[in-house]
Amino acid sequence: MPLKQFAAPGKLTELSKAGLKAWSARLSELFDAVAAPGGRHFYDPTTSDTPGDAQSAAVTWPAVPGRLLSRRLSPERRWEVADHDRNQQDEYCEWSVLRDGDKVVRVTFTTETPDYYDHLMDVDPTLLVNLYEDATGGKVSVDELRDENGLFDATNRFNSRTDGPIVHLMQFSNNLRAAVILAAEATVLRKNKDGRAIRHPQTLIVCGGLGDERRHSDPRIASAINNLVAQRFEITLANPPGLYLDRFITTGLATPDGTDPRSFWTIERGEPGHALRARFEVPPELGYTLGDINLAGGPIVAGAQLAERLSVRIEAVARSAAFEPRRRSCLQSSGL
Repeated sequence: MPLKQFAAPGKLTELSKAGLKAWSARLSELFDAVAAPGGRHFYDPTTSDTPGDAQSAAVTWPAVPGRLLSRRLSPERRWEVADHDRNQQDEYCEWSVLRDGDKVVRVTFTTETPDYYDHLMDVDPTLLVNLYEDATGGKVSVDELRDENGLFDATNRFNSRTDGPIVHLMQFSNNLRAAVILAAEATVLRKNKDGRAIRHPQTLIVCGGLGDERRHSDPRIASAINNLVAQRFEITLANPPGLYLDRFITTGLATPDGTDPRSFWTIERGEPGHALRARFEVPPELGYTLGDINLAGGPIVAGAQLAERLSVRIEAVARSAAFEPRRRSCLQSSGL
């Protein structure tokens, strides 16, 4: 049977029944729209059956921006650029760093897309305001979350900080719609001018115009999905569709008192396994901060250092299908 309805990101339970139904309908409309063009092997699980033997395929990538790694910057300069410009944080993960003077005190990471908050603006603005106030600790009015056209503004002043609380993603590429479109377009198999199959992740991105080949996320998502389609699978995204904080590596972090730094990681939104926002912070009663923790021979000085140790995840679902894989030529603009 088809899925009854999509769950909220992170398996959140805060939406009313009507609000959740509307969220599911919004996603179903998007899934149907991107599945429609010919040659795509992508489907909407609320209108088409996902059999019990369907396979789950988790795709992960580093939270640190790949585009910055491709530039000739020293690690220190790269960390500085990433920490102070969330527009650089384009791997479906953004963070903000609270400091006491020059010392890092707290780093907050989020993978929660603005699509959900845009939905709240339409169906439950009171909940929207409450979530913002809970996250930021300040007073917020719904009008302060709108742009000049009265629409939800993901880059509003409460969510655009790099030095304090943040609510959700704001970088223009970091949204659920973009991730769903990428997943659907990646189900089109490609060949080059000589008729040879294109499988290399970065080449596939360029060939199909699927995003930015310098990012970690786009090539890994596209390649994983494309490889499944080549094996005669049709693709959808696991319920609930979303981008999630995955593994955070604390091995190699040395605390002054020997406390296991894993205990400093706290999920703020979403469930374990479907975490949407989390913070890394030393409890005040321990008497020291993140800036007193040793990493690779020196103190933690940037949130980007920790982003290098964090991975992001999206999960696809693959069902067997009876079709003969056909490869299409690259976009003319690709030159391939």
